[in-house]
Amino acid sequence: MSKANSASPVSLRVSIDGAPAVEKNCDLLVVACDPRNLRMVCSFTGEEVSVFSRLTNFTFHTTLVKVKVPSSKPEFGIILNPDAIDEMGGAVSGYRNETAKQFSLETANGMVENLVTVYQLQGAAGTPWTNEQFLNNLKATLPQLEWWPYPEFEVVHDDSGDPVCLTTPYFDHFNNDGLTAKMPWNYLGVQGTGHTIYVHGSTCFESVLQCWQYGGMLLEKQQELGWRLPSDLSASIIVLGAGPSGLLFAHLLKERGHSNVEILEPSDRIGGKTHTVTLHEPSPHDSGAATACELGTCYLSPAYDKMVTALGRFLEGNCRHGFYIMKDHSDPENRSFRGMVAEGLTPGIHLSEATISYDEYVILKGQVANGEKPDPRRAKETERKIGEALGKYDVLVHQYLGSELPLPFNPPQKLLDKRYSSFYDFLERNDLLILTGLLEYSYSVQGYGPLKHIPAYYGMIWISLPLTKAILKSYKCKDATPMVTVLSKGWLALWEEMRTKVPLNVTLNTTIERIDRVT
Repeated sequence: MSKANSASPVSLRVSIDGAPAVEKNCDLLVVACDPRNLRMVCSFTGEEVSVFSRLTNFTFHTTLVKVKVPSSKPEFGIILNPDAIDEMGGAVSGYRNETAKQFSLETANGMVENLVTVYQLQGAAGTPWTNEQFLNNLKATLPQLEWWPYPEFEVVHDDSGDPVCLTTPYFDHFNNDGLTAKMPWNYLGVQGTGHTIYVHGSTCFESVLQCWQYGGMLLEKQQELGWRLPSDLSASIIVLGAGPSGLLFAHLLKERGHSNVEILEPSDRIGGKTHTVTLHEPSPHDSGAATACELGTCYLSPAYDKMVTALGRFLEGNCRHGFYIMKDHSDPENRSFRGMVAEGLTPGIHLSEATISYDEYVILKGQVANGEKPDPRRAKETERKIGEALGKYDVLVHQYLGSELPLPFNPPQKLLDKRYSSFYDFLERNDLLILTGLLEYSYSVQGYGPLKHIPAYYGMIWISLPLTKAILKSYKCKDATPMVTVLSKGWLALWEEMRTKVPLNVTLNTTIERIDRVT
């Protein structure tokens, strides 16, 4: 094991903007990037290697395109294809109309051109596709998709001529064998090793919410985990990665009075898997109004409420809003902004298109998964059953995982002993398959994998008690807070405000050549 500088327990050899490498020393190293990316520069302990080597992930790709609005106006602002997500083969699995998200679908349909983000998802098997492979697949297949409503489109390019897109490893997690081996809690067990702590999304779950909760838990439970922050508030702390987890944890450190915190980021921007591209055209009536196009982090739910309140001073003028069909936010026909590709779901039922509303999909998919014949006439009865199933699900999550967030501090042995093969298996064995349509949208279509593929533990971690209670409320009260919201100026605006107001010291274009630690 390499030893650090005698004056500091951790030293790093770092090159910035391609300049000759220099040494940086710190009293605490915070790894907010995928630790697997450091395996060639840091001598991890055997315990650390045993955890990191068990991680697996998908590959997520988004592309921003500009489309011509056809004469036959699109009915939905979002369309998702669960079958393509189930295959996880890199094919186009859905889109979100960014113009409609920002200004309403009615406004978007009244324009000549719109901005649209297109999704592709590839599973863990095989070699991850390159940016070029994803783009080639998109260009070849998008015009052939029956549910794609925009015959004319072009990929948006930035000022340097590069396509505006994002390819990223996504949803770092452990498979069932890794969970049985209690890897998430072994991850907790290596916190503090070599004066190093880990706050990357792989520690718990991919979402910004869980990164925020996990960082707070580490700080609150220092004694139980056997590590501690430097007592000297001027001691050097280096954070690796300026994605959401790194920015959030650096902010928490600054809130506690630590004044010497530096974030080292390998790319030329902050935000990580947040990638907001703000464009001023096309815009309604050529007004030049900004459209925050989200190629990465996008959605919030009521489960985010506490986090949003805690970060309120960075969200001034960057409000949460739902998705609207009409520009005045009204919709007397109670239509859905979201559509789902449902080809083959409704045999014997005469629907005009293979794409139906999210609300219809939840009902019909729930009926089919529950062993019933799909029948939209029984929607009210099915809604009641879904509400009852959500209540049962809520009880089971509490029994298995408790109420600690973002994860139970100790392994949930009752859940692990059940040996559920997947989230779907958990639903099936507990007579909850009627929730399939609902959970496909809440879980699978956000890039976290098919219900039959991902472990039950991760399903329950994401569809947690706060979110379940909000969904239940929405079933009881149609005027409840929107379940899905976005930030009007985008997530990057939040991180930029945090960087400026805290302030956070971020060094971009940083290459880590070596990490030496005292252990």
